[in-house]
Amino acid sequence: MKISEQDKTALFLGIDGGGSGCRVRLCDGAGNVIGQGEAGAANTLLGLAKVFDEIQAATSQALAQAGLPADTIAQLHAGAGLAGLSLARERDSLATYPHPFATFRAEADAYAACLGAHGGDDGGIVVVGTGSCGLALVGGEVHTVSGWGFALSDQGSGAALGRTALRQALTEHDGIVGSTPLGRWIMAHFQNLPEAIFLWAESASPGDYATFAPWVFAAADDNEGSAMALLGRTAADIARLVEALIAKGAPGVALVGGLSKPILPWLPDQIRPMLVAARHDPLHGAIMLARSELVEP
Repeated sequence: MKISEQDKTALFLGIDGGGSGCRVRLCDGAGNVIGQGEAGAANTLLGLAKVFDEIQAATSQALAQAGLPADTIAQLHAGAGLAGLSLARERDSLATYPHPFATFRAEADAYAACLGAHGGDDGGIVVVGTGSCGLALVGGEVHTVSGWGFALSDQGSGAALGRTALRQALTEHDGIVGSTPLGRWIMAHFQNLPEAIFLWAESASPGDYATFAPWVFAAADDNEGSAMALLGRTAADIARLVEALIAKGAPGVALVGGLSKPILPWLPDQIRPMLVAARHDPLHGAIMLARSELVEP
């Protein structure tokens, strides 16, 4: 049921669900943050039952932090940015899936992140987290680039970086190229058994691959040449996404996601004038979605 946006007793829940985790932020009607929570991966491609299990787990934490009973969830006006919702199939499934909230609006994670980054104004974002994609809001139109999943896309992402590092470690182990400290570090993690990597990969998620991205950054901090080359290629992939959004009319592009800060020093100089700082985070964008469900009577 729609209620007046002026109702200061309303409670708003912002949800940011990605391939590595789910974060929520609970705000009162005046916009004050009164609770937060975190849970596991909430990409819709993992199944909506799992997504809502994680959302409810994180929401329970936020309600407890705010000193509110668990059944308050039914009074929350929720907005969500969820990985996977760029696909029509996923949006259609979600539209008929039961939710526990008073109102609920969900969009792709990149859309919510763009709302937050530019406060609803024109602009673009490149999400560089477990996965990657670009989205721009220009004159009321939505433009997207990449974001077609780990198997086909996700260039410049943590998952892609981790997978490339694992591939390189195996290539080194097989003697195809010379050994590097990063490769030896990764192989030692798997007891120097290439079969162990193969078996691990059979069930590994993009989030699992992304856990190796910090290893690459750590090796690069030690001036390890192969790691520095990997980060250079990752930065070049991100730069191409930024340039594509500028070409579609975005006046500026903000980088968001877990890799957005550590990758900054590696980005090529020519795209730096195209970058802008995000005004707010993706959870702020999710709260904007939640508030958009409220209208004057």
